Order: sequence, then structure tokens, then C-alpha cells
Amino acid sequence: MNNDISKYLVSVILPVYNGEKYIKEAVDSILKQSHKFFELIIINDGSSDKTLDIINSIKDKRIVIFNLDHKGLIEALNFGISKAKGNYIARMDSDDISSPKRIEKQLKTLLVRKADICGCSFYTINSESFIKRSYLAPFTKDE
Repeated sequence: MNNDISKYLVSVILPVYNGEKYIKEAVDSILKQSHKFFELIIINDGSSDKTLDIINSIKDKRIVIFNLDHKGLIEALNFGISKAKGNYIARMDSDDISSPKRIEKQLKTLLVRKADICGCSFYTINSESFIKRSYLAPFTKDE
């Protein structure tokens, strides 16, 4: 296996509906990834708040924005996947914050283990960013 993960394009699919409260932080957390070779596909699913203004104000050539009439999460995800150009697809919610090495670590895991899918552990936080609860991902096939 070639350990050079920098050649793998990752398509990050981020559907959003009325996500003005957290969308900027979610997008910024992807833009700060250690793995730089990605496209961020943002699907605005008919938001009626300031979501579109916020995402349009973020300037980065890796961002591709699509505006749809409100059809729901599954339609938005499927649309985003249909537009993806990457070797791999990563899923992102509009109210999530990804750690800076998320894509790098997941890509390495996929390649080393020759896996088809990869998840991760996560935390829920409150409005002051204090951890409320930890959720650990399974690490063995049995789990």
C-alpha cells in the first residue's frame, strides 16, 4: 500500500437546512483539516434563514455550493453524492465540528484496513463547548 494519502481526493458532503447557528463553525472545521485535498460540497436544502448568506460569505476554492428546494436530508445527501468527484466520501452535518485530523485519520484507516466504510468516536457538547457525553466507536469486527 502506498502510504501517501495526499493523492486521494475526499468529497465532504454537507447538507444544511436552516443551519445559520452552527454552519460557519462546521465549514471552518473542514477547511482546517490536515488533509488538504478535498472538496466540500454544501447542499443548501431550501433554508429560509441566513444559512445561504453565511456559506456564500466563506471564500475557499474547495467549496462547491448547491441550492435546492427543500426536499429533506436524504434527497440532499443523494444529490451531494451524485456531484462528488472524490475517491472517498465523508459525511458532515451542519451542526458538527470535525477535529483537524478527522479526514486524515479516517483515510489512513480505510487504506490500511482495506475497509469500505469508516466511522469515528464523537462527543456531544453544550452551548459553552463543554463535553456532555462521549461515544466511542467500535474497534473490532465483533463490536
